[in-house]
Amino acid sequence: MATNISVTTTKPYTPKTDALQVLINKKVYTNFQGFQFQRSMEQVPSTFQMELLCDGSNFPPILSNEPVQIYLQKKMIFSGMVEMKNIAISGNNVHSLVISGRSGLKKLVDGNPIYPGTSINNIQSLEDLCHEICGLYGIGVINKSQAQDKSAWNSVPYNIGDTGWSILDRYARYQGKLLYDNGYSALVIADVATQATTVLNERSPLTSYSYNEDITQRYANYEVIWQPFTTQSQTGLPPVFSATDPQAGIFANENRTLVTINSTSDQDGTLAQRFANWQANRNYGRSRSVSVTLQGFTDAGGQLWDVNQMAAINLPMINVVSDYMVTATVSYSYNAQSGSSTTMTLYPQEAFSFEPTTLYQSNPALQSLPGS
Repeated sequence: MATNISVTTTKPYTPKTDALQVLINKKVYTNFQGFQFQRSMEQVPSTFQMELLCDGSNFPPILSNEPVQIYLQKKMIFSGMVEMKNIAISGNNVHSLVISGRSGLKKLVDGNPIYPGTSINNIQSLEDLCHEICGLYGIGVINKSQAQDKSAWNSVPYNIGDTGWSILDRYARYQGKLLYDNGYSALVIADVATQATTVLNERSPLTSYSYNEDITQRYANYEVIWQPFTTQSQTGLPPVFSATDPQAGIFANENRTLVTINSTSDQDGTLAQRFANWQANRNYGRSRSVSVTLQGFTDAGGQLWDVNQMAAINLPMINVVSDYMVTATVSYSYNAQSGSSTTMTLYPQEAFSFEPTTLYQSNPALQSLPGS
C-alpha cells in the first residue's frame, strides 16, 4: 500500500524541488499512480486528472470544488478546481482515488455575464474586452499579440444567454486572433505562430510519432455564391467567388467542387471571397497532422513544451521532411511505471485560419474582415 502520500503545509507553498507536485487543501501530493494535464488552443479550459493509491487509514481528504495547484520546475503550471472524484477497489484490495477538474477559466465557459441592455460599453480593443469580462471572474489576461486591432468598437453587442467565452471567442475571430488558456487562470491573446522556435527530428527524445492525412473534407475547388447586400436590382444568376486547394492537382481526375451559399448579406462580395479562401486553407490545414510523444516535460532548452509553438519537423520515417507545423494540443503525463512524457498534436499554420465574420453595427469600418 502507498505510504506518506501527503505533507501538510501551513504557509503559502513554495516547491523545494523541480519534481511534479500537486497542492490540494494545504497538502502536497507527489506519489501519483497516474497523472495528466492537458492544454489546447482549441479547448478552454485546460484539464487535469490524477490517480492516487491509498488505504482506509490514509485516505486523502479531498473534497469537490477544492482549489488545485500543480507545480513543475518550482513553477505553477495549473490552477483550478476539483470537479470529479472516483473511488475504486480493484484486485488484491488495491484502493485508488481518481480526481479531475478544470482550470480557473471554467468560469468563462460556465458563466453568463450580465450587463445593462445587450451591449458592453467603452471597449476600444479585444484586450479591453478580455479584461472587462475576465475581471468579473478574477481571471488574468496576457496579451502576446503583435497585430493591431482593426478598429475601436466602443460598444460591443452580445446575445442574452452568451457565456463570457462565447462573447470573447466571437470577437477574437473577428479580429483574427487566438484565445487560449495558459493553465493557471489567465487568458492568452496571441497571433498564430509564424516562426519556428523548436525542432523535432530523429535526435529528439521521441518514444513514438505518427503522421495522419485525411482528404475526405478537402475539395479541388471551393465556390461561394454571393448574397448581395441588396438584391433589389439583381438580375440573372448570382456571382460566384472561388478558391482552390493548395494541392488541387491531386483531384485532377475528379470533379470535386464544394458549393456554398453565403448566408450573410455582403455589400461587395468581399465576405464571399474570404469565405472561399478560408475553406480552402482551413480544410487543407486540418487534413494533415503530426502527433509526437517525447520523454519528459521539457524541450532541449529546459522549457516546458507549449501550445502555439511552430516546430521545424524532419522525420523521414513518417515521410515528413522539412515541414513546419504549430502545436495545437499539449498533454503532460506521468505513469508510475514509465515516468513522465509529453504528447503533442501539430497542424500546418493554415489549420488555424479564421472563419470570416462580420459584426452588425452602425460603424461601416467594422465591415472590413481579417485576412484568411
